[in-house]
Amino acid sequence: MEVELSVDVLPRLRIAGPRVESPTHVMALGYAGSVDDALRTAIGNLAQWLEQDYQLTPSELAQVMGTAVEIKVAEVADRNAGVMAGIAKARLAPLPRASP
Repeated sequence: MEVELSVDVLPRLRIAGPRVESPTHVMALGYAGSVDDALRTAIGNLAQWLEQDYQLTPSELAQVMGTAVEIKVAEVADRNAGVMAGIAKARLAPLPRASP
């Protein structure tokens, strides 16, 4: 298998956890000792990302996330759980992005 990876360093941006962007999705990851905690972390990280990039109000954030979030359990091993919360970029396309 061949994998291509690029990393962007954003020195003034505070993020709560790992973020991944593919050609089709934006995704936030959550890792914790339980699936519940990992899910909570992933959702919180994704909400922070959307709030920063799209300046959404809490009500708008709830509408977007309540209708568009995709959840995948990536890992459950020993006492560790990993969850991905993502949204298709096509679902975000109508939203105006905040200026940097």
